This record gives sequence, C-alpha cells and structure tokens, in this order.
Amino acid sequence: MNKFGRPTEEDFETVSDVVKGMIKASPGLMLARSQSSIDKHKVDFSLKGVPVGKFAERRRDTQALEQALLPHKGVKKRRLLVGYGLGGVGKTQLAANFARRQQRSFSSVLWLDGSSESSLKQSFATFASRIPAGQIPEASRLYAAGLGGDVDAVARDVIDWLSIADNSNWLLIVDNVDRDDRRREEDTEAYDVGEYLPEADHGSVLITTRLSHLGQLGEQWEVKNVDKEQAQTIFKTWYGRGVGQEADELLGLLDGLPLALAQAAAYMSETGMGFSTYTRLYKEQWQELMESHDGRRIPLRSYANGSVATTWTISYTAVRRRNEEAANLLLLWAHLDNKGLWHGLLAAASHKSTVAAERTAAWLGETARSEMEFTKAVGTLRSYSLVEEAGDQTGHSTHPVVHQWALHMQDDRQRTALSRLAVVLVGLAVPIDTERKYWKTQARLLAHAERCEKSVVKEDMMGQGAENGAREQEDEQSLLWAVHNLGDLYRDQGKLDKAETMYTQALDSKKKVLGEDHTSTLDTVNNLGLLYSDQGKLDKAEKMYTQALEGYKKALGEDHTSTLNTINNLGSLYRAQGKLDKAEEVYTQALEGYKKALGQDHTSTLRTSNNLGLLYSDQGKLDRAEKMYTQALEGYKKALGEDHTSTLITINNLGNLYRAQGKLDKAEEMYTQALEGYKKTVGPVGISTYVPALNTLWALGLLADSLGRIDETRILYSKALSGYEKVFGEGHPKCQPLRDNLVALNRRQLQSEPASRRHRVLKKLGWKWA
Repeated sequence: MNKFGRPTEEDFETVSDVVKGMIKASPGLMLARSQSSIDKHKVDFSLKGVPVGKFAERRRDTQALEQALLPHKGVKKRRLLVGYGLGGVGKTQLAANFARRQQRSFSSVLWLDGSSESSLKQSFATFASRIPAGQIPEASRLYAAGLGGDVDAVARDVIDWLSIADNSNWLLIVDNVDRDDRRREEDTEAYDVGEYLPEADHGSVLITTRLSHLGQLGEQWEVKNVDKEQAQTIFKTWYGRGVGQEADELLGLLDGLPLALAQAAAYMSETGMGFSTYTRLYKEQWQELMESHDGRRIPLRSYANGSVATTWTISYTAVRRRNEEAANLLLLWAHLDNKGLWHGLLAAASHKSTVAAERTAAWLGETARSEMEFTKAVGTLRSYSLVEEAGDQTGHSTHPVVHQWALHMQDDRQRTALSRLAVVLVGLAVPIDTERKYWKTQARLLAHAERCEKSVVKEDMMGQGAENGAREQEDEQSLLWAVHNLGDLYRDQGKLDKAETMYTQALDSKKKVLGEDHTSTLDTVNNLGLLYSDQGKLDKAEKMYTQALEGYKKALGEDHTSTLNTINNLGSLYRAQGKLDKAEEVYTQALEGYKKALGQDHTSTLRTSNNLGLLYSDQGKLDRAEKMYTQALEGYKKALGEDHTSTLITINNLGNLYRAQGKLDKAEEMYTQALEGYKKTVGPVGISTYVPALNTLWALGLLADSLGRIDETRILYSKALSGYEKVFGEGHPKCQPLRDNLVALNRRQLQSEPASRRHRVLKKLGWKWA
C-alpha cells in the first residue's frame, strides 16, 4: 500500500480522482450487472397453454394479484399466493389476464397446467425448450421435441433453474390444481404441488385451485362471485351489447358467477334468444342450456371445461369418491333452500320418527344423527369450494347455480326420493309454539319450507300409501305429518294462503290413506279451523271445529287433551261471533279439563286462562279479567320465559285491560314492553307481518290517539294496516276499522289546522280574547 505525505502531492490527487470516479460509476455498474443477470435468464412470454379470450376487467381482484405477486424493490423473499374458489368463478381467467398484463415485470413467466401430475410435468418440459442454451442440460431442453428422455428429470432441471440465485424475478403460475393430494391412493394423477415448487427464497408463485386446504401453502386469496355491476360488465363482454333492466331476473339467478354469466351471454348472442325466453328455459330446462355444445357451438373456449355442468361434475365425482354421504348431502340440499343449512334441520326428524331416521340414514349415513359427521361432510364439500359458511354464522350455503345444477343432474329415482325426504326433514323440524325460541327456528326453516312447498304442490307425492305395505304406509304417514307441520309453520308466520294449501293437501291425502276418523286427520281438520278463524271465515271455522270435536270425542273421549284443544278453539270462535255466554261455557269446560289432565301450570291451561281474560274484558268484568291475565302471565314467564310470544301476547292483553280501566300510563308501559319483546324475539323486520305485534301497534295507536299525539298515531295505524294487508289481504275485516281511524284522524287534523293558523295570526296582530 502506498502512503502519501500530504494531500497536495500530485500522485495523491491522481489516485483520488480515480477513486471518486469509481464511486460515481458504481450504481450504474451494479445496475448493469443486475440487468445482465436478468437478461441472461430472460425467457420471452408465450401464450402457449395460456387460456386467452374475452375478459372483463375485475379491478379489485387484479389489485389483489398485483399486491401479492409483483416484485418489491429491495425485497427478495418468495411471494406465494393461493387463489381458491368455486369452479367457474374465474380463477384461471384472472391469472391469465395478470400474466399477460404484467409479463414485463418478470424475467420469465411459466404457465403450468396443474390439472394432473402428467400435465404438470409436460408443462415443465414445454417451458424447458425455451430456456436459453447452456442453462439446463441440453437433453432437457430437447425433450419436448420428442427426442426422448426422463420427464421427471426435465421438471427437476427447470425447478433447479428457477432456484439459481441470480434468477430471482420469475412468475410461476400453476393453474387448476384440483386433484386432492390427500387421496393419491385413489387418484394416480393427484400430487403434492409443494413438491414442484422451487425451494429458493425468491420469485413469485400463483396457484389456482378449488381445494381450499391448499391455502396453507402461502397467502390465501378466495376468489368470490362478482357484484351486480361487474356481472353486467361480464355479460356485456360476451353478449356484445349493453343490457338493461330486462336482464335483472337472469342476472339474479346467475348470482355473479362469471362462467355462468359468460355461458348465458354467449349462448344468447349466438342464438339470438331474448332474456325472457332464456330465463324461462333456465328454470325449466337447465341441463340442456348449461351443458356445453358440440363442435363449433362450444362458446367458451377460454374456459378449460367449457360449461358449469362439466366443471362441477368433476368436483362432484371427486367428492363422491372421498365421502359418499357428503355427495348425497349436496343432492339433498338441492331440494332445500341454498342458504342457511345447519345440522339441527337434519337431526330433528330422526329424533321424532323412526321411519324418517331410517330414510335419512339410507342417504346420509350418520350425518343427520351426528353433528361431527355433518361437519365432516360439509368440510368435504367446502374443500372443493362447493359450499361456503354463511357470513352471519347461521349455517352454510351453496351458490344458486350449483344448487340448480345439483337438482338437474339427478335421475328420476333420486329426485323423487330426495324431494320427499326434504319435505319430511323440514316438516318434522318445525317446532311447536310452546318451545322456547320457537320463532327463531321457524324463521330459519321458512325458506327451506318454501322450497319444499314447490314439490308438495307440483309433484303428486302424497296419498300413495293406502294400497302399499305397512312400511310404506308408515313412510307415507311421516310425509303427511310433515306437510301438516308446514301448514303450522306458514300459519304461525302469517302466510295464511300457503298454510291453507298445505293443510288442504295434507287433509285430502290423510282421508285417502288413513280415513276421515283417524286422529291425525282430525288434527288437520282442527288446524284448518284455526286458519279459517285467522282469515275471518268463521262459518267455515265452526264447521271444522265441530267435525274435529265429534271425531275426537268418539276416538279419544271427552277428557282427552285433543278434545279439550278443540273445545278451547270453539270458545275463541264464539267470542269472535259475539256469543259471549257460549264462549264462557266452553272456555270454563276446557279450563277445568286441562287442570285435571295437565295441571294448573301447563301451557294449555294458561292459554285458556288468557282466553278467559279476553272474554271477561269483552263482558266488562275487568277485575276477573285482570285475575286471569295475571295468572296466565306468571305461568308463562315460569314455563316459557319472559320473551316468549305467549308471554308477550298476555302482556299486550294486560295493556288493553289497563287502557279500558283508564290507567293509560300502565297501559303504555305494557304495550311498549310487548312491542320491544316482539322485536327481540321475532326481529325488527319480522314484526311487520307478525299479527300479535300488529295488534300491539294498533293498540298503541289507539292509546296515542286518545292522548292527542296525532303524528305518532298516524305512524302506528299505518304500520298496523300495512301489516294486516300483507298478511290477510286488503279485504280482511281487521283492515277497514284502521282505514276508518286514519280517515277520521286526517279529518280532525284538517279541521284543527285552520283554527290554529288563525290563532297564530291574530296573536301576532295583538288581538286578545277571554
């Protein structure tokens, strides 16, 4: 090393200038060296094997890809993103679009077909032929040319090439990794994708799959349905022109699934079919529309499987190999609503009926009896992205198009058996109104019931057991019991027309299968009476009650609880008809019978005590009424809880009593307590059509009217009227008094407003009056 005596020496200044020049040039030299490394390993982008075609930009998903996979300055670690989701949700199209848009951000882009281990290896071999000479063994570069060799060695050479330290800026996409590596003993083409990823800590990897468990390999990205605006964009891309409101129903049915949207739009564009026709055919002839066509008529060449029917059949086949009960659950689910499936819906029937338990087990094994087995079955379906958990944790859901596909891929035997089973499962899951929290369970069942109702109405599924053997008759009775319960569900939920349909169909079939005098037949006759009473058809109700009462007396005796139930119902009918003495007589008979048969604290006894309170109020016997209400209220709180609807109805009745006694503060307190209870129990939306809650709104309106609170009165009357019209129809007797009240309220307000204005004007002018 040379040393200089002082900085001013000539040689020192020369060396100093050289060093400064080197420092100044170093960034450029480093960049050039880095660029040289990138250029050395650069492989031009090729579309070979990459699905190309029409694509509608999905900005939010594209941003997720860019954030996870684009190289970051100064960050060398590997970036691995697993995009998983339902088949047809657009994973491959998003990956292909990202690769094409961002190809210049990477030194090379490898597109690998991950649909099987063989195709994956062949994709490695195809890419190997494009790697610059001298960077991998020549035999591997030439394998794709058909010169022979070991494809496993080729794949290893490409992986080793990706692991080279200064080859760190590549993008590796493994598309359609849908074979479950955990089932390799059954599927020889299944593989562990992790074994084909470079171990070097650099580069970007994107895996697309339906298998949610592969998300454990790296960062997870669930690809979901698109929103309505994006759905319109996708549809327009394939349809070739804009869409308006005429497309709303179809877009709703397809629910943002890109493959289904593209398939429908391409088909309509190709055939010239209009929206209304396609929508009708979608509902009626789904399979013919949604399967791919032959030859040139395949509209979706950029989708690997061409149609939703094909893509889900692949997943379904894999599920069935792995868990037959899970596959059958998906088929059964097609006969229920696509949302809100929970284990309790399947389990209830098995607890109530031996025949139902056997029929369920024949399809679902232990899935209905064991919540653990149910969880396993749903887990299998979720692992292939066929099922997702509801966001509000109320159950699981399937995409509407998957739901439709699962129905139409069934043969006639499966469809008939599973539709009957679905009706039995839902019907026997309907809780009676004396169970705690029964309303919440009923609300969860309602959508499933409406799905089953279509089968009951459309299919001739009942009344077929009369000539069959004993086992078939038991099966038929379970079905009839379930349909009857659907009527109960609809009646409790205020859907009276639907309730009448269910009761009528159950009654007709029970008469045929069981006979008119069977107690099960009489149960439906009695409940039809309750329905007719709710509808204000009192003559028809009386006919039903009389028929049921005579039948019960003959079959069970006068003291049986079924007989007493109908006697109690007759009391309510007589009260509605204004026959108060007859009502008191039969109520008293029922009450004494209940006390003897069930005890003073039983809910049936309490119900009749409450009804007697209503009667005494009508008769002006307010002290006796209060005694009955108080007795019923205390019993309900103890037996059912403070928030049960029977408790709340009695609280409302106490409010009516206090209002009649002129105790308006106490009346308002009772009404408010009842209304808040309904909101909590039934839900703030449910109370808009729940008749007891509407009764409380009406009563609060009357109270507010008597206190001169006009604006509040109008709101309460209007809410009650709107609810009654939805439940009963505009012509129901309950509706007209409310309309009259609103008209009278408006008339009083109009009469008072001018005087009020004159009062204010005269006061400003200084006028005085006594």
